[in-house]
Amino acid sequence: MIERTSLLPTPLQSGGIPVADDPIILAFGAAYLLIVVLIGAWGYMRTQTTGDFLITGKSIGTWVLAMTAFSVIQSGFGFVGGPELVYAFGTTSLWIFFTAPFGFLLTWVVLAKRLRLLADIRNVLTLADGMYVRYESDWVRGLTGLAVIVGVIAYLATNLAALQFVMRAIFGIPVIWGLLGGALILLLYSMLGGMIAGVWTDFLQALTMITGAVFVFAYAMSVGGGMGTISRNLATADPALVSPFGAMGEATTAVLVGIAWWILFSVGAAGQPHLITKFYMSRNLEILKWGAPIAALSYAVSSLIAFSAGLSMRSMVEAGEIAETFSASEVGPVFVLEYTPSIVAGLILAALLAAIMSTSDSFLNIGAAAVSRDIPRALGQPIEDDKTELRVTQAALAGLTILSTGVVYYSETLVGILGTIGWGFFAAAFVPIAVFGMNWKGATKWGAIASIVGGLTVNILYSAIPMAADVAGYGGLASGIMAFYPFPDAFPVGTVALLVAVVLFIGVSLATQEWEELPTDLHPLLEH
Repeated sequence: MIERTSLLPTPLQSGGIPVADDPIILAFGAAYLLIVVLIGAWGYMRTQTTGDFLITGKSIGTWVLAMTAFSVIQSGFGFVGGPELVYAFGTTSLWIFFTAPFGFLLTWVVLAKRLRLLADIRNVLTLADGMYVRYESDWVRGLTGLAVIVGVIAYLATNLAALQFVMRAIFGIPVIWGLLGGALILLLYSMLGGMIAGVWTDFLQALTMITGAVFVFAYAMSVGGGMGTISRNLATADPALVSPFGAMGEATTAVLVGIAWWILFSVGAAGQPHLITKFYMSRNLEILKWGAPIAALSYAVSSLIAFSAGLSMRSMVEAGEIAETFSASEVGPVFVLEYTPSIVAGLILAALLAAIMSTSDSFLNIGAAAVSRDIPRALGQPIEDDKTELRVTQAALAGLTILSTGVVYYSETLVGILGTIGWGFFAAAFVPIAVFGMNWKGATKWGAIASIVGGLTVNILYSAIPMAADVAGYGGLASGIMAFYPFPDAFPVGTVALLVAVVLFIGVSLATQEWEELPTDLHPLLEH
């Protein structure tokens, strides 16, 4: 079923990626790509205005909302980045996967109803629109748009990095062509269908990923000899791999990292714009009621892929049952192709293609809207004609796709680490201004400005600049910057940035409350 090929070093890839030579898997992959393009064409016919393109014209129901919310968070990270992190660091990664479902519950409680009502009170299509309404500040609007663009590039790169592996696994093409070809298909799909196409592809792939996760878990436990055998093999090799806090650093560091990831991936969920702007799209308030438990449970089940495949593969390597002829980034595709039947492998890999495409579509839409709508309005130069704004939004998709593809090509960062960087950018920038701002009348525009600037500064200083310096061959510069990082290297920068942003938001808001008044029409909203 598998042939291994020796490749020259390519982006994010250090060994031979397994290639399916099974016509069933190839048929699944081709069929899914065709379905994605057809959904994009259908979405194009349904898209008449910028509102249709960005928020589906407020047309989606409970199950579609819940499934698209879960799937845009899971995406390629859950299948490629997830097994990669579990394989590399053991149970440390479970502090992401077992706490993220709580993030859905928290996000629904603190934001869902308020953001949906906000979409009715004012004409808001983007997160920056909503924050402008809340704070009545072009500075807040502009900084929100800027933060969205920066985070989108990092997070979109995560999905494109995963996409190159999946394209290679299904179609047997070189990794670089998987990256470029996948990016081109994504761009076509996104420019055609907008968010209408995205949410329905999300719904389809969410159901497929849940089904596939159950199969992967069953096969992973079987080939690994059961959880008891897996645990013994890992504990023999390194007890930290199955300890409560995993193997990312020494004991104290591992505890700090586990807690930091818990904060980042539970509280930080409420700052992910590709998640929270989904609330604008709901048909009415009533359908929000059951969305949180559906999304949380779906995410938990889908995480079985990362948990079981990562631990089972590491266990077999440590026991000497298989040779480690793959990199950590390849664990997910290798397991599915090596140890599951053709139909299951085809189903999962095809679902992953759809997951990456639809999630990337969400990122591209919010990022392009920041370019065409949020930044111009913040500068006092809005695009007045709706058709022109729609076309500029679609053009911005191309630029963001090219930038993100470049990040993947030139970076050797793990898919999972790229994902945590993107998540951290969004969490620090938007948790304070959205969660506190939509629940606290005392929040001010000065607090919002300070928190966005502070969160972005920490993330750029300790994440973006060191990574760019390493890629450019200036490792000394990166090391020099990180020498001033006050925590262990494994401690996620996103958590530090989030905590700094929260402190700045609360402190500056308290100091500037007497200078501002909440807009009159928002009083009932914040009291709701």
